[in-house]
Amino acid sequence: METKIYRILGLLWEHLRNQKDLFYDAEEIWSGLTSQGYSENDIAGAVSHIEKTHLELPGPFWSEALPVHRCYTDAEMIALNRSVRGYLWRLKCRGVIDHALEDEIVHKVMNLDEPAGIRETKTVAALTVFGYEHRANEEQNPTSKPGSYLN
Repeated sequence: METKIYRILGLLWEHLRNQKDLFYDAEEIWSGLTSQGYSENDIAGAVSHIEKTHLELPGPFWSEALPVHRCYTDAEMIALNRSVRGYLWRLKCRGVIDHALEDEIVHKVMNLDEPAGIRETKTVAALTVFGYEHRANEEQNPTSKPGSYLN
């Protein structure tokens, strides 16, 4: 199981490198991975791994001086329930995300086809943070070449 998770993480990283703007589209990612023979449990395990390693520890944006409040629009207040807004607030309090990442996550969640609950929001947040960390690593080490594993 662990080997499959690492393979999926590698495929997600390659997908990020090829299609940066669509990285949060879980449906596209899921269908690409299932067409390669990975089960729903394998994919969920990989996303869970990303959540545990990227969203549960204090992050690079943590600061006692950083305000963590965000004013949501009326549409966001309707679409994003209290547990979703609370979850994003906790991520920002722990420094996992900053204001810009929170705005990006909210924008992506608001643009999903179906109303997003906590599960969808966690997936979007995990993939967004995962993507930014890998882009930063790629900018520091630009010698590797992208592949196209999910297409």
